[in-house]
Amino acid sequence: MAISKAETLPQEIIIDILSLLPTKFIGQFRCVSKQWCNFLSDPKFINAHLNLHSHKQEKKLIFISDSQALHILTFNPQSGADSISRNLHFQGLSNNWVRLVGSCNGLVLVVNDENIKFLINPITLKYHKIPTFDLAIPTSDSCSVYGLGYDFATDDFKVVTLSRYRRRIDSTFVDVYSLRMGVWRRLESLPHHRVVRMHASGVLVNGALHWLARKAPEFSYAILAFDLSDEKFLEVPTPTTLDNDNLLFNKFLALRGCLCMLYDTLENKIYIWMMREYRVEESWTKFRVGRMDLEHGLVPFCTISDDDIVVNVDRDKLTVYNMKEDQWRYMKVDGITSMFERTGTFTEVFFLLCLARELRVTILLEP
Repeated sequence: MAISKAETLPQEIIIDILSLLPTKFIGQFRCVSKQWCNFLSDPKFINAHLNLHSHKQEKKLIFISDSQALHILTFNPQSGADSISRNLHFQGLSNNWVRLVGSCNGLVLVVNDENIKFLINPITLKYHKIPTFDLAIPTSDSCSVYGLGYDFATDDFKVVTLSRYRRRIDSTFVDVYSLRMGVWRRLESLPHHRVVRMHASGVLVNGALHWLARKAPEFSYAILAFDLSDEKFLEVPTPTTLDNDNLLFNKFLALRGCLCMLYDTLENKIYIWMMREYRVEESWTKFRVGRMDLEHGLVPFCTISDDDIVVNVDRDKLTVYNMKEDQWRYMKVDGITSMFERTGTFTEVFFLLCLARELRVTILLEP
């Protein structure tokens, strides 16, 4: 009788109910019937589900081990901090990963030791090889940074590359790869007075990728944002009290959906600036992080509670820092406490947004 009543429910109500469920259950319910599989794979449902859960989904960690294999970490709810790891095996691909670039809507952009870039889904283990760009300058003569984001206006994932010749900074080339179209395009170059720091990937916040730059002639710090919809650069204001001459280490990151800037000072203090309202200069808020005996600094990854942040200490140790109590705790992953130099974050998504509406592509295709 219960099944009979369920079958009489309008499809719209069923979809509304299912859209409230966590991501991990959606994959299971696709097996209920062919009908459920169809509407749970529909781009409209996927878009609605992602929009509803984008700020609720728990961040997971993904890292490259010493053996160049990819692993994902899941926090253990019993302890609240310790994690377990799982090795990722992609059919047809070798464990030769060297770099994690970024993540967006469940996709992670990774680079192997042959400088080939792949978009992967750590949950479905599907992947897409990014083709080589014909106009790309030789890697031996250049330095490059990358970013991954999603363009809501065109329903498209985009990979952005900023590159320039090592011995010249007269211009920075801007290239964009469209996953929907499967092509690279070269845009107008950045002017030479905006020198992007070529050591960090673009940070995705509010539909734009962000890089730290220096502006001539005084070479003060600036935040350059690349809007993924109109493909234009704009400048985001830095904190008014930022001391450009007193910074030793700085990095962009996204915490709780906000753009953050981490920096160390000559006074041996670590601060996090958080922009609570995007592009509003007055919304920058500063937090001090308790100091440890650090050699290479620390990098926050994600929050696991209102007060606890998972950070990478000295490039190889995962640590939980409680901001309220100003206390540190080393995190154990399957009994291991180090080897986490190359680590990033992602959210669980079993399906991807529609990349070609006429083909109704809802999962990342194998090459």
